[in-house]
Amino acid sequence: MFTFVKKIFFYISTILLISTNSNSAESNAEAFILKLTNDTKIIFNDKSINKDSRLKKLNDLSEKYLDLDALASYTLGDYREKATATEKENFNKLFREYFIKNISSKLSDFADQDLKIIDSKKINENNIIVSTKIFSKKDTQEIAVEWRIYTKDSKLLVRDMVVEGLSLARTQKEEFASIIASKGFPGLINALENFNKSN
Repeated sequence: MFTFVKKIFFYISTILLISTNSNSAESNAEAFILKLTNDTKIIFNDKSINKDSRLKKLNDLSEKYLDLDALASYTLGDYREKATATEKENFNKLFREYFIKNISSKLSDFADQDLKIIDSKKINENNIIVSTKIFSKKDTQEIAVEWRIYTKDSKLLVRDMVVEGLSLARTQKEEFASIIASKGFPGLINALENFNKSN
């Protein structure tokens, strides 16, 4: 009887521990997203900084919150298996600059918006999805955004955003694949260089 009770106690304790760890991971992920969006809003609300300073701050922010190396590798698609180490290094460098400049132009109105956490779910040991809604103060528009968070070396990093069901990483991957299919890898590099120079 005593052994049976011990087994039941151990089973319940294990379930509670797993549940607590899971909730803690999800809570940490939610706090992480709130901090990321708040830090981003601070940058865009600061009217004292110029475009170059804003891009520098966004680049620093990306180092802290985003897994751009993994995102770059993913968006390169099938070609990443064929690319040389030099090509990958060049692509990653251009992609980082492209991403920061591209996201900066898309977030120009972000300072006027509020974010609300809706839910969070731990998919596995390293992946958590945080569901949010972004509300605009100017109108009644609300946008559903899912943040795909990956734990890397005990550090939380965003690997993708799904906006109204549309994955930004997958969309970028398809765009790059189209360029490579029509103009080859040099064509993609040229497109990134041209974008970075003109923005």
